Amino acid sequence: MSYEGLPNASATSPQEQLLLALNAGFYEPAIDDVVDKLRSGLTPGFLSTLRTDLLVGFAQSWRTTDLAGNVSGSDSSYKSILFDTHHAQAVTGDPAMIEALAKFATTESQLTTAMELLLDYRQEVSRWHSDRHYVQFLGTFDPQHIGHRIALSSTLAVMGDEASALVHVMEQHPLKPSFSHSYAERCAASEKRLYRSSLLDTARVTQVDVPGGIGLANCGVEQMRLLADISGDRSLRWLIGSDKLEHDTAAIRLGVAAVKAVRRFSEPRLHAYVIRRQFDEVATLQNDVDYVTSRFGVPVTVIEELPYDCAPASSSRIKELRAEGRNTEADHMELYDTLS
Repeated sequence: MSYEGLPNASATSPQEQLLLALNAGFYEPAIDDVVDKLRSGLTPGFLSTLRTDLLVGFAQSWRTTDLAGNVSGSDSSYKSILFDTHHAQAVTGDPAMIEALAKFATTESQLTTAMELLLDYRQEVSRWHSDRHYVQFLGTFDPQHIGHRIALSSTLAVMGDEASALVHVMEQHPLKPSFSHSYAERCAASEKRLYRSSLLDTARVTQVDVPGGIGLANCGVEQMRLLADISGDRSLRWLIGSDKLEHDTAAIRLGVAAVKAVRRFSEPRLHAYVIRRQFDEVATLQNDVDYVTSRFGVPVTVIEELPYDCAPASSSRIKELRAEGRNTEADHMELYDTLS
């Protein structure tokens, strides 16, 4: 399916094509995608990040769609409990809970309930959503661990109540030719850990099925721009670890950086948020921040990592522990803050 004025499909992933069409006011592809997701027991997380005009347009289209009772889905997952919890507050008109409902809906009836609430309280949701800041957090999550969730929690604490986080998983990575688990497996595990973390407000953190490392991700900041545009954020807010900043600035200084890295920091709408981990050298990090700020004029906010009662976590360390048979320690790093 193609639409006039949209990028060539060969340059975009199917998920990006869907969002591009949605952003242009074409709701049919999104309806079809959501139906497919519900049939597969998946949830349409992207709906919980949409700016209100797009979400209202989708809800109105969903209301008039003849589903012929063909979308059953499953209400037996952990998301069903989350849906019920959020629904109890959504029916009181809480706009944050109303907008969050879609990402926990696994059945047609649940999504219909979410969309009807959205239409009933569209003005309240619009006021809540307008001017929200959406920080984008991308990772391979192979596996996702406490360090990732602490990064999100720390960042949202600094950004304040008007901020939310948009999380997505890399399908490919230029420095990692293979992963321990498939993209679908990493997505499912990542999403479950985000939504069951005691550190995070589930109404403010949403994982979307937009694979990183492919499609528009290979065209400068186009994937980031698309996600910012559908959420309504005027800035491209990019959350990274200090190690990523160090890697990119070192490569740029040496003149060996990928074109994408230079384009990212040259983007006028970019605002970088950099996590300073507890073991990071302050002077080294500040030197990197000063370099990109002075060379590119990009605003950089350093986020102090909140303390946590666990050894510093990394995906590589977790794999080492599992290879040594030290699964209890690995589990602690991966699942420390998740609800049983």
